[in-house]
Amino acid sequence: MNLTDIIGRIHPAPPWEEATKIPWPDPEFSRRMLQNHLSQDHDWASRRQNFIDRQVGWIAGRLAPGSRILDLASGPGLYTLALAGLGHRCVGVDISPASIEYARERAAEKGLAVEYVHEDIRRYLAAEPFDCVMLIFGEFNVFSESDARVILANCAAMLRPGGLFILEGHTFESIRESGRAPASWWSCGPDDGILSARPHLCLQENYWNDAGATTTTRYFTLDAATGGVEMYCSSLSAYTLERFEELLAEAGFHRPEVLSPADWPAGGPFDGAMLTLTATRR
Repeated sequence: MNLTDIIGRIHPAPPWEEATKIPWPDPEFSRRMLQNHLSQDHDWASRRQNFIDRQVGWIAGRLAPGSRILDLASGPGLYTLALAGLGHRCVGVDISPASIEYARERAAEKGLAVEYVHEDIRRYLAAEPFDCVMLIFGEFNVFSESDARVILANCAAMLRPGGLFILEGHTFESIRESGRAPASWWSCGPDDGILSARPHLCLQENYWNDAGATTTTRYFTLDAATGGVEMYCSSLSAYTLERFEELLAEAGFHRPEVLSPADWPAGGPFDGAMLTLTATRR
């Protein structure tokens, strides 16, 4: 792309249709993202350890010893490593190669038999059932509703009857607010940005689609040395509590409950912007 392409871009950005997505599986992008997952300075990519410890304690308190746990979009294994250390049998699935490699290395160092699978969670299905499946920190919202239905159906299929499902999503209001936010820009030095390791400017614009209840964000990186432009795009589906409950019921779950912030602290900038539900498989 070039600057002329930016000027001639489509308004508004079409949800789920832009050709260039956030490059989650790219090795270099995933390496840069991993550093943010591991940072204890913020809660943007993964929560800081004190929040993780509290949530792990809540999970462990509701499962029998040695339970089999699946963490979808597990990142660098921060939850599975902690739960495995408490004696649970854990599987983590993530599309990021750097995160999976890191998690495998930490498990080996700790002598923990955790299985880590490098896979898109929309395609993952395990033969042996789980006692608990978790999909947390808003990852559910990054998929279209049709994909989200597939994921929920797979989660139900992989849970034993009565098994615990933990689903944490962004609230409807927080996604709508991000879609209505004004355009912005910032500069990044070498290895200072997520989308590029080279010095660049990043331009961001957001669109809220009221009819489809989606927010779409475009990111344009302008390389400082070459002037080259790259575009990346991300969409988020917004769900009300009632819609979350409907989707869970359609997938085969019942008795959804909303966790309180005391039981499940959202962490940092996500206070009041996350909704965590638990349900059991019928």
